[in-house]
Amino acid sequence: MSGKGFAELDAMIARIRELPRMAQEAAPEVAEALRDHLEQNIAAGRSPEGASWKPTRDGKKPLAGATKALSVRAVGAIILAVLSGHEVYHHYGTKRVPRRAILPSAALPEDLSSAIKAGLVRRFRRRMGGR
Repeated sequence: MSGKGFAELDAMIARIRELPRMAQEAAPEVAEALRDHLEQNIAAGRSPEGASWKPTRDGKKPLAGATKALSVRAVGAIILAVLSGHEVYHHYGTKRVPRRAILPSAALPEDLSSAIKAGLVRRFRRRMGGR
């Protein structure tokens, strides 16, 4: 192997050693993707799994202002999605308020996990020198 070949190999090894930081570096992008996904669902009146929310008593679309109650941010490599205000009651439901899920509460829906995976794969490829 030539000197250039060793230099390329050393550079690749250095990039691999940096991979543990990739999740933390990607977290802000992932948080933005999650926020966009949740806001689209709120605007469409559906749960993270795609189920339509029950209309209000007067037949209107529920939770029209729920995006104001949503906060999504990266904390290190963790994505934190938080609801505040009366929207929390809708998310969980009560005797009087039907459940209208706003945040994923079990496994991530397929479309959301695919978007997260795609973002991480793009970052991995950039990091490793791929397309």
